[in-house]
Amino acid sequence: MYRVSPSFESRLNRIEFCNRRLSKGVEHYVLDDGLIVAMPRRRPSTALAFLIVLLLPLVTALGAKSFLLARFDAVAFEELLSRFEAMGETGKALLWLMQPEPLTAALSQVLTGLLG
Repeated sequence: MYRVSPSFESRLNRIEFCNRRLSKGVEHYVLDDGLIVAMPRRRPSTALAFLIVLLLPLVTALGAKSFLLARFDAVAFEELLSRFEAMGETGKALLWLMQPEPLTAALSQVLTGLLG
């Protein structure tokens, strides 16, 4: 049997890795000395999609809470919170989520001005 040197195997692994990347798409570049080089295409970034998936529920919840604060007067909103409290554990979680904080209060003031 023959024995393959580790450096040769590592070179083969590197070549196979590069070929796999090149098989997914290639962009050709011409270097300063005239050499044409094939580089693998860059993958589109998923950071923006990940950020949207994370922030969309937060923005939606803040918007909905601000809209409710803008449409209800203080007495009606307190009545809504007391109904949540009577619902049990789920209601307590909703009660905790619906507590007005400074950001929602400011957004509700802006929405009140826009909605009339």
